[in-house]
Amino acid sequence: RTVGGLTALVISAVAASIPCLLLWIRVCGIRRRGSHEGERLVSEFLREYRINNFNVYETIEKVIESPADIKVTRKLLSKLLYSLRNTGDPVRIKEATDEFAGSIRTNWSLMLAHDVHMAAEKGTNISLAVEDILIQLREARAMAEERKRLNNEAARMTFYMVPLIYAATVLMAVKYLDVPVGKLIQNQFNTTEGLILFLFILFLFVGNMALIQLVTNQRFDY
Repeated sequence: RTVGGLTALVISAVAASIPCLLLWIRVCGIRRRGSHEGERLVSEFLREYRINNFNVYETIEKVIESPADIKVTRKLLSKLLYSLRNTGDPVRIKEATDEFAGSIRTNWSLMLAHDVHMAAEKGTNISLAVEDILIQLREARAMAEERKRLNNEAARMTFYMVPLIYAATVLMAVKYLDVPVGKLIQNQFNTTEGLILFLFILFLFVGNMALIQLVTNQRFDY
């Protein structure tokens, strides 16, 4: 009712892309949180692996039951253990470990998945390989802390400043320009220019969130 057919089509495409961007941001956030569990996960895995006489199946089960703060990777390990215990086929074992690595998409998850694959398929002792992953993760921790501090500043500016500035603009229009609230809402959502401007602001806001997720909130890795 407000815009022409072509403009409506463009606006619809922009509006439809916003949920996709939000879902992509959520997936990246889950992967990032999972990557930051790497040091705790590998440390717990190595400890249980040695305690359970280098049995990788018992190790994964004990890690899942442990009180360690590994909320994201615990779910991935549960799925991995289920897949490993339901097959002896080397191809399916490889698929299960690859899925675990792909769910986090880091070098350490790739190496750990490879080690688990070797232990599950051939019974190889992987304690030294897992210990090497842990050493590299500990060295990467110091660099990650500094990067996290810088990233938090950029995220706060986007998440809080943009809505705050928009709210302040609305408040000034009502209080200082004497624009009635009803008229402001009418101009914003029931006119072509106002609706396009609002969707443009919303799209840029979500787009900036996605860019920050892509550029600054990097996964923990070495």
